[in-house]
Amino acid sequence: MAEKVVRDISTRKIIGMPVYSCNEGLYLGNIRQLLVDVKACAIQGFILERRRLGKDERILPFEAVYNFGEDGVTVETATCIERRGQSSRFIRALRHPVSIIGSRVFTTGGRTLGKIEEYRFNSATGKISGLEIAPDGFFKVRSLVNGEHIIAIAGRTVMLKDEATDDAMDIENTFLTNMGNAAETVKEKASEFMSNTADMTKRLSANINEKMEKMKKRDADFNETTSWEEEEEKTVSPNATISSANNQEKLDHPNIPQQNPDLAPPKDEIVIDEDAVLEKHVLTEGVDEIDDAGIDNPDANNIAESDLKQKLD
Repeated sequence: MAEKVVRDISTRKIIGMPVYSCNEGLYLGNIRQLLVDVKACAIQGFILERRRLGKDERILPFEAVYNFGEDGVTVETATCIERRGQSSRFIRALRHPVSIIGSRVFTTGGRTLGKIEEYRFNSATGKISGLEIAPDGFFKVRSLVNGEHIIAIAGRTVMLKDEATDDAMDIENTFLTNMGNAAETVKEKASEFMSNTADMTKRLSANINEKMEKMKKRDADFNETTSWEEEEEKTVSPNATISSANNQEKLDHPNIPQQNPDLAPPKDEIVIDEDAVLEKHVLTEGVDEIDDAGIDNPDANNIAESDLKQKLD
């Protein structure tokens, strides 16, 4: 079996631990209470409880313990467990149980040191090796007093020697320290998160503002261009407007022959077409001849028309 380890055991840690027998490998129960021998100022034994057996309590003598481990307590054999009332040596401790935690601590000089929050015992002898006293009296911080200074344990009072304060040591509450460290860590993480969030928000806001400025500039350039084109259209010459109208008219009437503007005569110059005048004279003369021949004579009319065609030809 493993070698015994001698060390100081915290009572808060031992409460609730399971107990096993090494030879049989049996579960014997969980430690529910410590039995204190007030005369010897030592742990006398433990009360075990088994959930399956209800109120059937068993007693584990301190000397039967083989080892106090991190997760459980071991004994050599299951036969070391006693029934309640089986041995007379535990009668006083069972009838008048002492709870050291919460007791007031005094010195022989009449000084109040404070209340006991926790105590420790030696894993080999069971002797109370130390008292952890809260800072509500003489001590301003949580302090550990050597168990060798204990004179008596009675009811809710523990008496110590005056020199108990000389070698007392300041101790930290590990739980509170860990909680404080955890709180500081959370605070730092929260501060870092808030800082990162603020930076991200600033960058996002800057990007949005930049994009908005670009959009405004683009809209302004577009409006300026549109305004310039409208002004340009307004300043177009009348000739260009007329030319545009003429081009549209050409598109609407494609069969109308278009006159070359370079060959067109001036508007104020009168042009006499001699051929047209001659043709008009001939036609007039022919008509007069037809009238002279008589309308009632068809032959005459035919002859006149024939002569007229020959003249025209």
